[in-house]
Amino acid sequence: MKNKPKSQIETDKYILNFLGDMKVETPEDLVNLRDYVLDTLEFKPYNEKTKEHADSIQWKRTASQIIQDGYVYEGKACSDIVLVFLALCKALGIEGNLLKLVSTKRTMTHSIVEAKLNDTWYRLDPSFKNSIPYPKQMTENDTFRGEYKLWKRGKDNWDLGLDSFESMNKIFKK
Repeated sequence: MKNKPKSQIETDKYILNFLGDMKVETPEDLVNLRDYVLDTLEFKPYNEKTKEHADSIQWKRTASQIIQDGYVYEGKACSDIVLVFLALCKALGIEGNLLKLVSTKRTMTHSIVEAKLNDTWYRLDPSFKNSIPYPKQMTENDTFRGEYKLWKRGKDNWDLGLDSFESMNKIFKK
């Protein structure tokens, strides 16, 4: 068995093949990349039948594994989509961050990205089709959709110390 990768967004042949000849040079290209990821991955239902499996893989797969598997779970997909998006950005030489957000009531989490194009950071939620790039890094004083605050910024979930469903407790304790 191979050693566990150090990062969830390492570039490999699956990332490069998935990326193809796509280029990202403008904020509109970030939207095109988001749409490509959303249109390519299958969204499986998250329900009583799938909950155990979905929870067992949460924050454990790499972007490459997500691409190879070809699916994410509805309602639980934001981190997986962010990882794929960041891995593609990294393969293109674009600096990026995963932003792990926590609801103001501390009952839910969400993940979004920041990507740096032409010396400007853009914030984007790649798990929602209507999200557009916002030209500003998120601060601890900002809110996202009026209900989420920044918990931590990192390169991927593992960088933030999140590697299983049980890791969620770390977020809610802060």
